[in-house]
Amino acid sequence: MEMIHVRVVSPPERTPGVIDRLAHDDYVANLVVLRGSARNPDGDLLECDVFAGAANSILDDLRELGMDGRGSVMVDPVDLAISSRVDQISSARLGPLARAPVWLQVEARIGADATYAPSFYLYLIIAGVIGAVGLLTNSQILIVAAMIVGPEYAAITAVALGFDRGNRQRITEGLRALTVGFTLAMAAA
Repeated sequence: MEMIHVRVVSPPERTPGVIDRLAHDDYVANLVVLRGSARNPDGDLLECDVFAGAANSILDDLRELGMDGRGSVMVDPVDLAISSRVDQISSARLGPLARAPVWLQVEARIGADATYAPSFYLYLIIAGVIGAVGLLTNSQILIVAAMIVGPEYAAITAVALGFDRGNRQRITEGLRALTVGFTLAMAAA
């Protein structure tokens, strides 16, 4: 099972609530509390390992406790875990959550990919030209190459996430990038 490492900087007055939330979760391992050791922001440092399938509810609870506003939450993947405690936790069943993605990570990746630099448009133009040549020469390989080169998937997922979250700015930016990009690609082709 996949695990993530969660690092939380908590204001001292909110640390007991965070400890209570993390210490009583069956899918949290290796909880470490270092009071007063964090700087910028100042506070207590808490670290733990969480099974990715259970991470969504834990991260949501950390947000509700205000860790994203007054503190900070960092998430890193765990590449290897050697621990009988982790093995015991992994034997407990997460059911369908065992393969659930960490949604905050997914949203962060979509947001990072939804930057429309000049290279976005350049790749879209190149993909359009390759696709046009593929159509004219009846070459499936070139059609597939155009699909691989084209960066439009990032804009499409950003628009979809914008609809899901009600974020008009993300929708507008994504649709504008797609409209301008495909117009340039058609003109170049």
